[in-house]
Amino acid sequence: MFTDKTVLGHKAVGIANGLAAGVAMAFSAAALVDPAIGLPAGSHVTAGVDFYAQAYAARAIPLGAAVLLALVSRSKRGLVPLLAVAGLVQVGDCVIGLAQHNPGPVIGGSVLAATHLVSVWYLTRQQRIVAAAA
Repeated sequence: MFTDKTVLGHKAVGIANGLAAGVAMAFSAAALVDPAIGLPAGSHVTAGVDFYAQAYAARAIPLGAAVLLALVSRSKRGLVPLLAVAGLVQVGDCVIGLAQHNPGPVIGGSVLAATHLVSVWYLTRQQRIVAAAA
């Protein structure tokens, strides 16, 4: 039922999403230490920027940890919905970056959103293929 190509695809999905979750977690931790890290050049850290960095970390760290846990878990039952949520969260970061004219969240969020959402597409496609073959 699973070919070598399918196994390789699932490993690639795991590695890509593990890296994406790790990047989001690392960047949010870095923003806690230095909230100016994500600001455009010439911008200053305000109370609002500091609050945003804290709010970003409050969701990015647990969500990233949940994605990592789902990736290493024997049961992959919740992986697809979790990746969909992670992808949509990154789309939200892109929208915020666009509204703030800040290319960092737009570029980073786009890459991470694409990673998660393309993985959702791939995994659901594989589930449909397996179901059709059964």
